[in-house]
Amino acid sequence: MQIVSRSLHYFSLHYSEPCVTADILLALEISEDCLSFSFDQVRGMTPAQALQEHRLNRLFTALTEHPRQGLSHAIAACGLGQTTGVVPMFEQTFGIEMPLFLLTCRRAADDRHFRSLHPDPDALVLAP
Repeated sequence: MQIVSRSLHYFSLHYSEPCVTADILLALEISEDCLSFSFDQVRGMTPAQALQEHRLNRLFTALTEHPRQGLSHAIAACGLGQTTGVVPMFEQTFGIEMPLFLLTCRRAADDRHFRSLHPDPDALVLAP
């Protein structure tokens, strides 16, 4: 469990970089077999799948926080630029189509902005 925890911490620091297995093995001072076995036993996935999952979660967060940054920019910033089929993977992972997700995030950002300009509760009530 400790190896997986240390690996996930490594992912959080280096998620935007191309991940070379040799780099993480060197950083954690373990063998590839040990890393693979640890992820299989603890998470039921490969280290590569865990990194991809981490990057998809970062993409979700990035788009939620800054929905107008541009999808290709967000994908690249999360280390998924070289990954094929990012949008279908995102949609399958989170169960929402990308256009609908972006629309929802943009509307939420607009609502937060409006609320910051109009903090009075009466501003949220529509006149009859």
